[in-house]
Amino acid sequence: MTGSIFKQLAAVTAGTTLIFALGKSIPTQAATISYNFSNTSKTLTGFFSFDQAAVADDQQATVAEGLKIVANYGGQTFTEADYSNASVWSDFSGKIANQQFLGIEFIIPDKFSVYRDSFIDATSVESVNYSSVPEPASILGLSVIGIGLLVGKKSRLIKSANTKA
Repeated sequence: MTGSIFKQLAAVTAGTTLIFALGKSIPTQAATISYNFSNTSKTLTGFFSFDQAAVADDQQATVAEGLKIVANYGGQTFTEADYSNASVWSDFSGKIANQQFLGIEFIIPDKFSVYRDSFIDATSVESVNYSSVPEPASILGLSVIGIGLLVGKKSRLIKSANTKA
């Protein structure tokens, strides 16, 4: 039992040391924030992404600051190249809450426009819904933690079965 505790303590110490050693050599990077969006009738769908650092000062990310947009409407695909003045409004951390006058401003003349929480085309005005896309590092981290918990539980079950036998 005591040996097991020392092994765990050694592993935690080694891991902590490694994290601090690598943390000094790897420059910090701002997170890329991604969102899916669609209008109520789903005739407009798409996604956009931007660097969190772009909104840290003024709550706005622009094409010049690296905003990327892909929108599908009427069988056509539109990107930030189709409207170089596109922008995203968010809170200072990059979050967009529905119905809070935050979101993209994206205008395709004679087709449609998205102004934050409103989609407008020749026939209707609809709401725009946004859903955040988790960043890959978060998904990977949660997967590793989940696998670790499963392996730990399985090894405890095996030890328990061996003790009873």
